[in-house]
Amino acid sequence: MSPTDPSSLAITRAFVHADRLRANLADIRRQAGNLPVLGVVKADAYGHGALDVVRILKGEGVSRFGVATLAEALQLRRGGVEDAIMVFAPLAADGVEAATDGCLDVVVDSPESLDAASRTRGRLRCHLKVDTGMGRLGRTPEASVSLLRALEAHPSLDLGSIWTHFARADEPDSDFTDRQLDRFEAFIDGIGGAPLPLHVAASAAVYAHPRAVDPSRYAMVRVGIALYGLLDLPGGPPAGLRPVMEFVSRITHLKKVPEGTPISYGGRWSARQDTWIATIGAGYADGVSRHLSNRGAVRIGGHICPIVGTVCMDMFMVDLGPDPAGAAVGDPVHLFGADHPTAFDVARWSESITYAAVCGVSARVPRSTLL
Repeated sequence: MSPTDPSSLAITRAFVHADRLRANLADIRRQAGNLPVLGVVKADAYGHGALDVVRILKGEGVSRFGVATLAEALQLRRGGVEDAIMVFAPLAADGVEAATDGCLDVVVDSPESLDAASRTRGRLRCHLKVDTGMGRLGRTPEASVSLLRALEAHPSLDLGSIWTHFARADEPDSDFTDRQLDRFEAFIDGIGGAPLPLHVAASAAVYAHPRAVDPSRYAMVRVGIALYGLLDLPGGPPAGLRPVMEFVSRITHLKKVPEGTPISYGGRWSARQDTWIATIGAGYADGVSRHLSNRGAVRIGGHICPIVGTVCMDMFMVDLGPDPAGAAVGDPVHLFGADHPTAFDVARWSESITYAAVCGVSARVPRSTLL
């Protein structure tokens, strides 16, 4: 008898809809004037499963990918990904050999990362990052000139692109992004024009700052959260994007409790009437934020039901009210997805962002890609 696949017994699952991912990519391309897309698949493709997402995007003509760390890039290589992979974290000395052997694109943003890249025993394609206002990585445009010239002069380093990253691109009414663009473009003009491809736009800029996707100036866009349908802008998410992930669990226990019954650790919620309480087989170890305690909600059989009591590691409770409307043990419970509640709802209830909702879905939750 063959052993049972443990994932087949999982109570909680994440379903990844490939058709929605493809549709989101098409909308991004329209919005970006068909500039080439670098698909950002860091953090296991924002919790969606990096190898499957890469496979789907490759089928749609995407040939560049981006990750946060060297370890993530090497995992993709071990998974058979042969396309260009850009590692956003600056190169460190102890990663030079692995980056070279893995034919990875690396970031140079300082004298230290330039020195590390210079130690390669082969060749490295380097992308110069310039700090125009994010204040995180990179040097000022003025200080980046010497880095650029050193990269250009080094016999073992190939200059792949020059780029910057926006701090407030998701604030369309702010002029901060335009000021960053002004600084970046003045830097490029000051060195005599673009010596190689330039890119500045991530998801928010694609939808909120047309200047950042000007094809006469820029060569590609780096897109992450928009691919997964979870870009949150002040006027709401773009109409052409749809959440890719459905996060679903099941009812594992059901009972009627009398008025005054305390629920979960600390007794921080008590029944205000005789009511039905459903226990759900997911908790904060699966990705249900503890901040949803007494604040969030789920969908069961078409009904929105409030989360009550403290969210536990492996389960939480919801109030079905005095009439359970036919709910039964084993029924599916929609934690978030394309319909209410969405990751946007979860982000609002937990005072967080949509990124955290999907990235928080833990490794013990099996992912199923629906084609």
